[in-house]
Amino acid sequence: MVTAAYLSKYFKRITIIESDDVLSDTFNKSTPNEILDYRCHLESPTSIGRSGVSQIYQAHIIAREGFNILHKLFPHLKDKLINEYDIRPYSLKNEARIVINGILLNQNLTEDFESLGIDRFTLEIALRKELCLQYGKQIEWICNARAIQLIVNQSANIVQGVKYRLKHNVGSPSVDIYGNFIVDCTGRNTSSTKWLKESFNLIVPTVQLHFGTGYVTFIGERFKTGDPSLDSKSILGSNGNIPENNIGYSISPIRTIKTDDENSLGTLSTIAICCVNSEYPPNDSYENLLEWTEEYLDSEINSILKSTRVCSPLIPYRRAIDDRKYVELLGKKWPQNYILLGDAMCIFNPQFGQGITHACRHARELRKIFDEHCHKLEDISYIFNRRASAISEECWLASTTSDWKTPTLKLIKTDKNGKIQTYQQGSNFDTANGSKLRIPLIIKFLQWYNYWFSHCASKSGQLSTDFLHVVNQSCNPLILIKPITFLQVCYMALIHHFRLSKN
Repeated sequence: MVTAAYLSKYFKRITIIESDDVLSDTFNKSTPNEILDYRCHLESPTSIGRSGVSQIYQAHIIAREGFNILHKLFPHLKDKLINEYDIRPYSLKNEARIVINGILLNQNLTEDFESLGIDRFTLEIALRKELCLQYGKQIEWICNARAIQLIVNQSANIVQGVKYRLKHNVGSPSVDIYGNFIVDCTGRNTSSTKWLKESFNLIVPTVQLHFGTGYVTFIGERFKTGDPSLDSKSILGSNGNIPENNIGYSISPIRTIKTDDENSLGTLSTIAICCVNSEYPPNDSYENLLEWTEEYLDSEINSILKSTRVCSPLIPYRRAIDDRKYVELLGKKWPQNYILLGDAMCIFNPQFGQGITHACRHARELRKIFDEHCHKLEDISYIFNRRASAISEECWLASTTSDWKTPTLKLIKTDKNGKIQTYQQGSNFDTANGSKLRIPLIIKFLQWYNYWFSHCASKSGQLSTDFLHVVNQSCNPLILIKPITFLQVCYMALIHHFRLSKN
């Protein structure tokens, strides 16, 4: 939807092929309270016809830069979310606890960061309404349809369109639709690599990291725990401490509610318990989940969970991986007038909440390329691949640095010749050529640096602020290794080392 809004400036007609019936009255005519009630009583995406977004009910985070992009495109969206949907802005400085590896990282911030707590299901509906309101005359929706093949001119190396088929008419013939520019926004389940192989005999180099991630998400009403310092915080987050502790959590407000119960905090929150290394939390009952978290999470988090009334089913998700397609390595072998955007190009460990903002930044970068007015349409895909991969690299390193610590990590690499190598952490050899899995030097350095940086940031408001700028994707990660910061981190590591040696 963001991509369509950006490209509306340059194309008279934009067609969105959507796998589900997203224009139904259930989505577009329900009141905000009806939408929330509907969301809370659904047990899976297929029960609402959102099978195309299998992770829609899981916890999602939109970083500040992502909201900045949405706000510039849809200036009235934020006010509508607050006034009509009862979404409450909250301060990361005063109303949040951000814990990484057991270290609190948002103390004494030098500036504040505003965030909006909202579930993806509600945001998607509100955003679609705004898109239709602002760009309805330019955008055509083909719903309940699925793209099944590219239409190409092999000799000219051009993608001219796609074939699609309506989902409810399985035996019906496919329909051809042509366009000047084709964008694959189909996300983590994209068929692009298969299509490119079939249409151009083109193999996209990929790297996949399988680290056994899984999470359980539900909506709950929070009640007082007896600890005002916990009750006053709107969000808590942690990404575990691999491999010593593979369990993390997030508790994010999504709605302000009216209640007569004096013990209620007046908020509904999306609560997620997440893990790596295949240590999956149970979802058969809340009692079993509480028993499981009692063993793995600290007492403060457990007190919050015990003081929460569950308002929705416990929905699991266990299929997320790190998956990057190195499209930029193909240069001008890549077909013209065709790009992969967002998750279709690169997906990450969902615990780090980068995906939506990463995709929004890709869409904005595409608009910038069109704005430059000096590129031929047939060259835009090559230019975009290079620039978008730089954005993906930032998020990729942030995610995979931690994931490389997973004891059962599995790495699958495919080169541009189609050679596949599979490695397993803890195994002496890979299945293809007998090579041992080795952690890249840059990853080893970043693991060391991140550990000591987090200790420095816990004592420095400026470093914590710089860290949140990077987490919110509003600053380049290089600010975390600028000379004065690098020296602080090295000094902290050296002091600790020599103290240990004296002991």
